[in-house]
Amino acid sequence: MSTATKKTTLLPPAGGRSARRARAVAEAEQVRAQEASYRPANGYLSWLLTRANRELGRQIDRVLDEVDLTEAQYGVLQALIHLKSASSATLARSVQVTPQAMVGLVAALERKGYIARTSHPGAGRVITTTVTPLGQEAFDTAKRRIRSLERNVRKTLTDEEYD
Repeated sequence: MSTATKKTTLLPPAGGRSARRARAVAEAEQVRAQEASYRPANGYLSWLLTRANRELGRQIDRVLDEVDLTEAQYGVLQALIHLKSASSATLARSVQVTPQAMVGLVAALERKGYIARTSHPGAGRVITTTVTPLGQEAFDTAKRRIRSLERNVRKTLTDEEYD
């Protein structure tokens, strides 16, 4: 059985989030394999740093995907845990997204049961958002996994490189 045949037979059936995710991961692996042999003539250090940053980002995305969070959703939970409660406008400023984008983030987190929204007692139109125990648990799990990933990266550096 050829490698291409193996890859296509291992993918989930067409349709659904997991199938799309599996196809995206397979395509990304193909691109990474092609990029691995490329070496620029100039700007080699900046190129390496960019590649390292992108790879770390991919690993963080993978870790967050395991706990059903996006990077932006993780950021919202992190901000809410720090602030205790906040309006959508405050959250948007905290995680540097537009108020329109925050609407979708808050709605997704609320559907998952990770946050709760309530009307602010003193201001009729203001809705405050807080983290639920389930949201705290999801955040803590994601944080532990990200810290583990960071520790593994740290192990590859000398003390001099890290400082």
